[in-house]
Amino acid sequence: MEEHTLLGVCGLYCGSCSHYKIAQPDGTAFLQIKRKEDPQYEECYGCRSKRTTKYCSDCDLRSCAEKRNLLHCGLCEEYPCANMKEFQLDGKPHHVVVLDNLEHLKRTTPEQWLLEQDKRWKCKCGTRYSWYEAICLNCGSRLPSYSK
Repeated sequence: MEEHTLLGVCGLYCGSCSHYKIAQPDGTAFLQIKRKEDPQYEECYGCRSKRTTKYCSDCDLRSCAEKRNLLHCGLCEEYPCANMKEFQLDGKPHHVVVLDNLEHLKRTTPEQWLLEQDKRWKCKCGTRYSWYEAICLNCGSRLPSYSK
C-alpha cells in the first residue's frame, strides 16, 4: 500500500494537507508561514507513512482500517459507520467531502482517484496548495480551496 500513501483511509487526500505540504521540498515558504502561527507545527508524510501528525497517528478510523486490512473505509462492511459520520460532521470543512470521496473511490481505482486529487489540488501554475490556502504562494492566483 506504499503507493497509496496519500490516500487517507477516511477519504481525505493527504497531498492537500498543510502538514504534508510543509514536509515537501517546495514547502519551505509554507513551513515558515505555518511555524509563525505555531512553532510546533508538525510535518507528515501521508496517512500510511510511518511519520504522521498526532491527529493521524491517533486516528480511530486509520486504526480500524489497519486492523481490517482495508485500503479505505468505503470498503468496510460497516461503511458508513458512526465514527465515519461523526468525522464527516465534526465542523471541519475539509471533512465534509469524505463520504463523497469514498463513494467515488468505490467506483474508480485508487490510482485514478489519486491522479484526480493531485490535479484538483494544483494551481493553474502547477504549484500544489493545501485545503485552506486562499492565494497561490507562487503566482498569486485565487485558489478553489476550503478557505473563506
